[in-house]
Amino acid sequence: MNTLLQSPGAGPSARAASRSSRGQLDMSFQLEKRHLGLVRGVVRHHLAWWEVSGEVAETALLAVNELLTNVVVHTSPDENGCRSASLLVQHVPGGVTAVVRDQDPRPIVRKTAAPLGLGGRGLDLVRALVDEFSVAMSDKGKDVWFFIADPEHHAPQTVEPAES
Repeated sequence: MNTLLQSPGAGPSARAASRSSRGQLDMSFQLEKRHLGLVRGVVRHHLAWWEVSGEVAETALLAVNELLTNVVVHTSPDENGCRSASLLVQHVPGGVTAVVRDQDPRPIVRKTAAPLGLGGRGLDLVRALVDEFSVAMSDKGKDVWFFIADPEHHAPQTVEPAES
């Protein structure tokens, strides 16, 4: 999996790690704008592997992309131009949930987008598309969470160990 997350030309401080298990993808990375497509690809393939329905998968991809774009645009970079972030995507009973965590302790500031402006609508778009949305703040950063219902598909069942 690490080869999927390697970024050609990235400096020695650019790091990425991921873990995947049945119905869960956990990624941590030093994020730059050019990495967003790689992350979307990894998430897209996991959602397909979990057989998440097409509309739910596309909505989840859009929401994840918007939240990670906010990390790139609104958090401070390190000395190499990267932002630390993590992403947890889970296929849960009844839908898909994701959490994007950054290390910026500043709260999200809602701004009114200019009528013809190109930016400033990401969080409003995410809120409009998902079924549940929340932000949790701490002194070490914030977690932005969403849930999208998928009534057509249930999460994979966990396999219980056989009794001996």
